Amino acid sequence: MKNITLISFALTIVMLSGCSQKLPELETSAPILDSGYSESSTAVTNDDQLNQMESMNSDTSYGSQDELINAVQNEVQTIYFSTDSYRLSDSEMSKIAQNSSIFNGDLASDLSIKIEGNCDEWGTDEYNYALGLKRAKSAKDSLVRSGVSEDRMSLISYGESTPNCYEHNTGCWQQNRRVDFKLFP
Repeated sequence: MKNITLISFALTIVMLSGCSQKLPELETSAPILDSGYSESSTAVTNDDQLNQMESMNSDTSYGSQDELINAVQNEVQTIYFSTDSYRLSDSEMSKIAQNSSIFNGDLASDLSIKIEGNCDEWGTDEYNYALGLKRAKSAKDSLVRSGVSEDRMSLISYGESTPNCYEHNTGCWQQNRRVDFKLFP
């Protein structure tokens, strides 16, 4: 009788404990970038966008800080990734450069930035969580090289839990392999 009780107790503990909550390790080296990328390409700014942001600052008054954050947030671009990758392509690096100029502009220079890594539905939860974190770190490292203060940024991975698209096709999966940027005071 004692053996059955002990076995039942042990099985109950195993079932209630579930999976381990161990956090994935992050690679601390710089992100791998697609060929053709050079450090100098992050220094290139979009003059039209800078002028637009400067005119927004001088011509527009915002009723609240939330309105200011929403106005700036609407200018920030989402970064997309290839399947099973955290590499930034040349086109996505140009978005990083544009976002960097927005984050360093007068309107957003005092705001904090949350970098959110996301994945498509393929892969295990653990794999997608780790990949989302690597994508967020890759974007953060590129923003730091573009002059955005590292102290203003925080990282989070949502893995596959916050999709933009819910269909099960390649176009939808592409929309879910992304990094979003959220601004807050």
